[in-house]
Amino acid sequence: MNQLGTHILLDLYGCDPDRLNDLDFLRKISLEGVRRSGATIMGDYFKQFQPQGVSGIIIIAESHLSLHSWPEFSYMALDYFTCGSRIDIDATISYFEDELSPQRVVKSRHARGKELNEKDWIVPQEARAKGRTRWFTEYHWEGEEPENLLLGFKYAIDRELVRVRSQYQDITVVENPVYGRMLFIDGLVMTTEKDEFAYHEMLSHIPLVLHGAPRDVLIIGGGDGGLLREVLRHPMVENVDMVEIDSKVVEVAREHLPAIGSAFEDPRLHLYFEDGAQFINGVRDRYDVILVDSTDPIGPGKVLFQVKFFQDCRQALKDRGIFAAQALSAWLQEKDQLEMFSNLWKVWEIVLPYVATIPTYPGGLWTFAIGSDRPLEPTSFDRPYATRISERCRYYNPDIHCNAFCLPTFLKQRLRVGVPLRH
Repeated sequence: MNQLGTHILLDLYGCDPDRLNDLDFLRKISLEGVRRSGATIMGDYFKQFQPQGVSGIIIIAESHLSLHSWPEFSYMALDYFTCGSRIDIDATISYFEDELSPQRVVKSRHARGKELNEKDWIVPQEARAKGRTRWFTEYHWEGEEPENLLLGFKYAIDRELVRVRSQYQDITVVENPVYGRMLFIDGLVMTTEKDEFAYHEMLSHIPLVLHGAPRDVLIIGGGDGGLLREVLRHPMVENVDMVEIDSKVVEVAREHLPAIGSAFEDPRLHLYFEDGAQFINGVRDRYDVILVDSTDPIGPGKVLFQVKFFQDCRQALKDRGIFAAQALSAWLQEKDQLEMFSNLWKVWEIVLPYVATIPTYPGGLWTFAIGSDRPLEPTSFDRPYATRISERCRYYNPDIHCNAFCLPTFLKQRLRVGVPLRH
């Protein structure tokens, strides 16, 4: 590749004027067109003009798509600029032509940056890779909006199995030569066939073994099914209520990640497609253990890190109950992690962080949190029982159980382990 990007200019004549003046319609097909090309959507803005006409722009990690319509002339102008070689820009053009049915289309394609001198080029290693031209990039940024990108992690794609937009989020499953099948939600890695067991075993077995007699368990989130699979390894568990807001995640997991989503037929499971924060509100003394397998504190997932949600979970626990949740990256999410633990300390007498290594989560060192009002000693548990549970595990064992609470010094200092922040 001897260019920086591809720029398509598209003139669509003879379109339906009503459609060209419908902001919601144009926004919908623009987002879908970009998704079909494989680009990563970062944000969008559309404006309705008076007496007529619509302008819009979609910012993608690879550049942008913009449009303006003139309904009075049955005409729309569109340009789509992408960087890199993995974007199928023609899929977007075909989709617009199908949706708008123009009588005439004029398009031009431009290679941007091709006049750079050879010495100006630093050719990415991926561009020299033989036989692999498609990549999926996971972007990380500061705050809720992707205005300040910080990091990107690239994964080669052998095959894309599904890319779908649910009511709540973008869901993608691809195959990678290292991690196998990978589930992305809104462009972020949720789980992979290669390393999912580490996360799911550590979020489940440590709190369940510490409890000692878990019979009624609530899982909030966890639509891929991995956490459910591990919880149901405990013969003492008689009932699991699982609350996942997005039924499409469960559907995709069952079809494309069968080894992870393998326990949905267990008769002990009662599955609810609801908002977890609303489900738990008003529940009293029902669960021995509550496990929260949430997304990061962005958008709808933000409420699952707030004091009100933690208070509702505490009220829903039986006497001597235990709460546990994923608690973000030890390396990349310091601000959100500090806020989360501060909120936990406002609710529970005992807050215990612990860690595990999960290579596809940013930074690799992942944090979990336990909250309870009962005295808990991480090394005080039924070791023979933990050993029996670990016989079917690939990460968890009694020694890992103990050592997971041994934090690196920087994390102990950040979370003020041993200092009662609540008081």
